[in-house]
Amino acid sequence: MRITALEQQAHNPERFNLFVDDRFLLGISAELMLTQRLHIGQELSAEELDQLQYAEARQQAIERSINYLSYRPRSTTEVRRYLRKKETPAEIIESVIEHLQRLEYINDQAFASFWVENREQFNPKGSQALRSELSTKGIDREIIEELVDGEQDEELALRAGRKKALQLVQDADIDFTKFRNRLGGFLQRRGFSYQVISRTVRALWQELRVEQAEE
Repeated sequence: MRITALEQQAHNPERFNLFVDDRFLLGISAELMLTQRLHIGQELSAEELDQLQYAEARQQAIERSINYLSYRPRSTTEVRRYLRKKETPAEIIESVIEHLQRLEYINDQAFASFWVENREQFNPKGSQALRSELSTKGIDREIIEELVDGEQDEELALRAGRKKALQLVQDADIDFTKFRNRLGGFLQRRGFSYQVISRTVRALWQELRVEQAEE
């Protein structure tokens, strides 16, 4: 089998169409073409063609993964699930995962730290919710226990609940029971424990009622 043409793709100059014995075989990246030193007239064995197809599939999976990671950090499990959805063969997935880990594109410890810090800053949640989210993303229990201890739950509950509480006390008919039920439900959905919710509701009720009385 002989390479008879290498044509640059019209819509993607970084890719080429490979023709073998005057028939289209597959599209390949310019990088792969250079690293494999492919050229017109080159003879290829069946084994070499198989290796080329594998290398191209692996390169595509790497590029897809890097693009997926460009939006935000991802856990190893998230990248693996993404590649499975793209119907990537299992052996290629594991090769790509190892490659990305070596390059530090994916690192579960760093990802978990990012996730916890992001939640604390922009969307405070309780330790129960954080543990559940990280577990769903495939983070090992040891990493979760290292990063999520629940010591900041009361502070986070106050931050998470204050905006909601401010909205609730604008209602002229609001009483403590309604306030407790609505704010408590809100905080419960964010993964805070009953004890933390109870203390937070009372603290915010007293704080905001005092502020209203002083106005």
